[in-house]
Amino acid sequence: MYKQCKTEQSAARQRKMELGLLDLMHLKPYNEITVSDLCEHMQIPRKSFYRYFSSKEGAFHALLDHTMMDYEGFNAIYADGDSRTLHRELTQFFLFWKSQDRLLDVLDRNHLSASLVERTLTHVNSGDVIPLRFLGEEAFYARKQICLFCIAGLMTVVLTWHQDGYPQSAEQMASITARLVTQPLFPNIQSLL
Repeated sequence: MYKQCKTEQSAARQRKMELGLLDLMHLKPYNEITVSDLCEHMQIPRKSFYRYFSSKEGAFHALLDHTMMDYEGFNAIYADGDSRTLHRELTQFFLFWKSQDRLLDVLDRNHLSASLVERTLTHVNSGDVIPLRFLGEEAFYARKQICLFCIAGLMTVVLTWHQDGYPQSAEQMASITARLVTQPLFPNIQSLL
């Protein structure tokens, strides 16, 4: 667990500790890092750490959650009146995650990539972040399920794209993934039923 900060100053201190964990994960495997290691690395007293986090896992979850919240800000690049298209949204999505290469490296090296997918699904599922923006004609539960399916797939594609060394540009990845959500996954499924 981690604290929901009420002031910008408090949130900045918390984020600094999360990024300190990220730095330390570049030097040492996550499963070997202790709260004492993190406090020593950050040169902070343990009580400062526990003011924001209940455990190392809390700091890790905050790092992932706040990175996703950074995406929401990153995606606010549109000027008033700009048209939003699926290709443009997906391009921004891939550009953002490519900018998070350092985090993706650490997750991959520590076999924690699945945690990113899990936290992303939890984030989307918690406050109806996306289901209300898309598929307005669908019932709420159907929107939620479709959204979770798409997000899990997109995050898996991001992780594979990273592991493969980004062989395609963000724009190319947007074109590839746009096809996945605009065309039937199994066009001949009716013939199998």
